[in-house]
Amino acid sequence: MNCLKYFTIAIDGPGGAGKSTVADDLARRLKVPHLDTGAMYRAFAYQMFAEGLTVRDVQAVEALTRRVKIDVRFSQGKQITCVNGKDVTGLIRTPEISMAASDCATLGAVRKLMVALQQKIASRQSMILDGRDIGTRVLPEATLKVYLTASSETRARRRYEEMAAKGAQADYETVLQDVIVRDRQDSTRAIDPLRAAQDAVTLDTDGMTREQVAERILSLLEARLAGNRRGAKPRERLSFLYRLAMVLSAFVFRVIFPVRYRGLDNTELDAPYILIGNHNHMLDPFLVGWKIKRYQIRYLGKKELIRNPLARLMYRNLRIIPVERHKTDIAAMRACLQTLAQGHVLGIFPEGTRFKKTLMEELESGVAMIALRGDVPLLPVYISQRPRLFKRIECYYGKPFAVSDIAQKGTNREACEEVLAKITLLYRDMAHMYAPNAKASQP
Repeated sequence: MNCLKYFTIAIDGPGGAGKSTVADDLARRLKVPHLDTGAMYRAFAYQMFAEGLTVRDVQAVEALTRRVKIDVRFSQGKQITCVNGKDVTGLIRTPEISMAASDCATLGAVRKLMVALQQKIASRQSMILDGRDIGTRVLPEATLKVYLTASSETRARRRYEEMAAKGAQADYETVLQDVIVRDRQDSTRAIDPLRAAQDAVTLDTDGMTREQVAERILSLLEARLAGNRRGAKPRERLSFLYRLAMVLSAFVFRVIFPVRYRGLDNTELDAPYILIGNHNHMLDPFLVGWKIKRYQIRYLGKKELIRNPLARLMYRNLRIIPVERHKTDIAAMRACLQTLAQGHVLGIFPEGTRFKKTLMEELESGVAMIALRGDVPLLPVYISQRPRLFKRIECYYGKPFAVSDIAQKGTNREACEEVLAKITLLYRDMAHMYAPNAKASQP
């Protein structure tokens, strides 16, 4: 990829999610510096230790922020971090320094110093920054924001293997507890807590290689720099049957079952996200999907159909996720989350069936669980009526919305019900707005 424009990439996430490793890979490919902001906090913690200070010595630490000199320079693609002229790059990767860095990051004076330094460095040239508040605090106007995450166990294993490779004494269970403690501390601190920016793309790196994560971020950057122009080439390779379905859909929904599409600007959304729609007809997946040119949508489909060999082949080529309807299908749930983690678009009709009496009031709870665990935006589509032969109907793409605020409460029954209620209310409003003469169901 040849980038001629100025850009910044903000990569946030908890410790051990692979931020630094992926950022190094991206920096090498894009030929730009990678600023490891965590190393800057570690360098400050190193100096605290050298002077015998702890975060309880608030005044002394604040005084240290006024006289310490932290420098960063780059040599042969590597970051060299110095404190008061001393190169501490190889001295700041211990568990003690890691926890101390998290501790001092809770102090306003320290964060103010670091944010100012990081913003100054990033203003000079295109750059990749990784940390815990880059997209939310340091670079709120970054070209691309990515939030990398992974399970605590995966991150602890990576940290343990990294330490073992360096010959450091380490115990996996101890490392795991350190990861859990630091996660809690980083996400609950009063100042700039760890969280995904509202407009960040979340990537779960469980089950993904470093190369897959880097390729996904590169494709996202390319889309941003290209301006996300409508009609641009697909951002992923479409399967044969999916391409064929798009060609046929263009004819069907222009001539046979004509549809007028509204709100197409809202479809210029970077994956991953969940496309949801009310369900009126068996053609609905094609009706709402063919206008989204950049991605191949992974729809959920009835599992009983794959008993037929031909249907099984079609499912595989169309990349449909088979699901056991009206039941808790753990395998389908995992496949959906994996689809989102790999940066794809997931298509779900939350009503689960075409045969219902109300609009989005008889919803399957699975969509709420996937939305909460995947923590990605939802793109709502409202189809005004069933397709009618040679008679035009309307299809509206609404504004994407997030459920991150609800996800912070956990993935429990109350949170799922809150998401479902939000979807129901949204579609009730869309029906009232776009079909004022229609008889929208009442609660």
